[in-house]
Formats: sequence, structure tokens, C-alpha cells
Amino acid sequence: MATNDFKAFATGANANVMSQEEWEALPEVVNGFTSGKASSAQVNKALRQASFVAAALAQFVAKKTDSDVRDDGDIAAFVAKLTSGFAAQYLSRENPFGDIAADGETAISTALANLGLGEGSALPVGVPVPWPSATPPAGWLKCNGATFTAALYPKLALAYPSGKLPDLRGEFIRGWDDGRGVDIGRLLLSSQGDAIRNITGSTALSLQIESSFGWLPNVYNAGAFTYASVGGGRGATTVQSTSIDGNLGIRFDASRSVPTASENRPRNIAFNYIVRAA
Repeated sequence: MATNDFKAFATGANANVMSQEEWEALPEVVNGFTSGKASSAQVNKALRQASFVAAALAQFVAKKTDSDVRDDGDIAAFVAKLTSGFAAQYLSRENPFGDIAADGETAISTALANLGLGEGSALPVGVPVPWPSATPPAGWLKCNGATFTAALYPKLALAYPSGKLPDLRGEFIRGWDDGRGVDIGRLLLSSQGDAIRNITGSTALSLQIESSFGWLPNVYNAGAFTYASVGGGRGATTVQSTSIDGNLGIRFDASRSVPTASENRPRNIAFNYIVRAA
């Protein structure tokens, strides 16, 4: 269970604290203690009101984020956890922004509900999710290769002990082989370059003496290669040519048959991969 260092002061049943009625009637509530000595009951009342709220807020954060809330003076760390706590509490609701939500906010809340994000989600911390916006919701981070602090995201650190998120920008996710033998030798979170299956072919040239024409070439191709005439000549075929008045060439151009680019890719739609951080 997460630890909360912030404790409410003077909350015992017989604590030396003035009553609420006396406190509300006290002029010092408005002006503060300016002279003389405040009674211990008055001081305890002031301390309890402030510490009670601080302790309750810290306990909420500890419960919702399942991480320790330390009295270490690190305001930025507490704010980050507080944000994650509110996200866990509210963003998983069907419409966390209420009836006054604008169209954009309604769309975000609906998307969160449809994806099952937030508290009660079946998705554990660390799972990448395709997100249709450039900005992730509260409690989520972009999968852009950035580093994170384990103290702020202890559950995320369990999924990524290196403290660095995978960089999924422009990448496809492939299922881990796990001994199947389809993608042998891969480690979890390892990257793999692009590749295609090998394309092979062969060509051969032979010369044959023909009494009427002298030396005639015979060209034999197989696989990916075919015949082509370069320079306007007729060229040779697998049958002996009767006229060699040009240069013999062989051409291979995949773009004549399929779409080509600088990478191998299937048809796809671009989404922003984000990861649940808390």
C-alpha cells in the first residue's frame, strides 16, 4: 500500500482544539494573530484545518496513483502525481466534463470511454494505445523514446525498467515470437530493420555459328529477368536471331508492376501511440 507522509494534526477525540463556532467568531481568523499570545487551542485549530486538507489530498493521490507521497518538498513531483490521480478518478467516466463540455472535450471523453482508459480499465500501465490526437490525455505519455522518472511513474518503471519509453513514431508493432520460430532470436522491445524476401533470376548468353549469318547470340533468362532491346535494335531471343542490328539488354524494374517507395510498407493509417503512465 502506498505511503502518505502528510498527517492531519490534532485529530484525536479529545484534542485541544477550539470549537468551530468559537473559531468562526474569532477576529484573528480574518486578521491573523498580531499581538499577544494565541492560545494553544487556537493554534491547534489553525494547524488542524490546514493539515487536515493537506493529508486528505495527499491520501487521495496515494490511493489513486498507488505511489508514495513523500514530505520531501518536491512540488513538481507532487503536482505530477496529483494530475495522474485526478485523471484516474475522472477521465474514465462516460463524460467527465459534464453537460457544459464543448464539442472537442466531449469527443475526447467519448474516445476515452470507448478505449476503456483511466481507472478500472482493463489496460495495465505500460500498454501502448493508438491515439487520434497529437496530445495525449492526462496520465498518458507519448511513445517517443523519451526517458521518464521512476519516482513519478513507479508502475511504468516496472514495465520499462530502463526508464525509457519505446519510440513507436513511424513504426509498426510486431508480435514477439516467444519460441514459435517465425521471427527467431528476437528480444522483447528489440528493433528490426525493413527487409523483403529475396528476388532471384538468371540470364545466360551463348554464341552459335550459323552458316548464313556467322556468329548469332542466344539469350536465356529465368526468374525476375526478361528480354529487352536497347538502342532500337531487335536483339536476340531464345530462338536464334536472324538480324542483330542493335544492342542486347536485360531490364528489371519492379515499379512497372507494383507501387514502389523508399521503404517496405503495407497500407496504413497514422495514429499517435501513447502509453498509460499511471
